[in-house]
Amino acid sequence: MSGGAKTSADGVFDADGALARLAHEMADPPFHDVLRPEPVSVDEDGTVKVRLPFRSEFRRGRESPFYHGGVIASLVDIAAHAAIAVHVGRTVPTIDLRIDYLRAAPAGDLLATGKILVVGRSIGRADVEVRSAEGKVVAVGRGAFSTRES
Repeated sequence: MSGGAKTSADGVFDADGALARLAHEMADPPFHDVLRPEPVSVDEDGTVKVRLPFRSEFRRGRESPFYHGGVIASLVDIAAHAAIAVHVGRTVPTIDLRIDYLRAAPAGDLLATGKILVVGRSIGRADVEVRSAEGKVVAVGRGAFSTRES
């Protein structure tokens, strides 16, 4: 999908192409076989939504009802990356990632929303908000990604 899945050749938003690119970004990396993130949606403005179904292996302790922070950090990276990758039409390496944990994330599916801030010739940046199954914001993050063609 060279040139990005955001718009079709006639300049119209290609929702099917964008969602297909998001599905590719969720399925391609072997690490995602462990996490199993699910593509939810892509909006015309470049916003992506990714669901992470809860599994007991994601808990921060064997008896804890809360997510481990590393799982949440991975979800932030996945959603931010996906927003940029869908826009440029190819995978992009992470340069920097920052996460603020706002509250403990209880057992249940998480929904990450990644929003593009800027995509330039060298760097793209995206913000991510992670919500619990109850809709509470549990973490926010920002990622920077190399958009240079290799």
